[in-house]
Amino acid sequence: MMTIQVFRAIFRRFRTFWLTRPHLEIGTVLWQQTIQELGRRGLGGKREAGAFLLARPGEKVPIVLRVAYFDDLDPNCLVGHIHIRAVGFSKLWDLCEAENLSVVADIHTHPNASVAQSALDQENPMIAREGHIALIVPHYATRSVLPRDVGVHEYRGERGWVSWYGSGAERVLRIRKT
Repeated sequence: MMTIQVFRAIFRRFRTFWLTRPHLEIGTVLWQQTIQELGRRGLGGKREAGAFLLARPGEKVPIVLRVAYFDDLDPNCLVGHIHIRAVGFSKLWDLCEAENLSVVADIHTHPNASVAQSALDQENPMIAREGHIALIVPHYATRSVLPRDVGVHEYRGERGWVSWYGSGAERVLRIRKT
């Protein structure tokens, strides 16, 4: 007969697994290209860089198909921190409409090993829509990056953010073999 302690332990494991099912998928090649390009656009470790990750609308687990780099959308947005003006968002929405894609996440770099959100990150979501994912890559993307190295942050509107790190980040950010 199962004791209440055993049942609770099983329930906790199931709940943890269930709550950290994949939220986003990206192919291996596109992931590696994105990390390398972020490192290059960050001038090899001198500044932050970032991009929007685009997928088909309405997918339960979005599969990233396209990357739109912040400085392609707004060439003057990388000013120490990232500040995208209205012109950049206008180009982003035009791109999404033209290719039938939607923004499912953003990814940006931080200077050191910390992949937690800064106060600026928390107060200014790139897309202020519930369910939007913000990925933070360490060391200005100047090294190889695995999902467990990334901070994965989901915007929950008025309820703030939910974050995953390490093995939790690996469960919600899936790199697909391609």
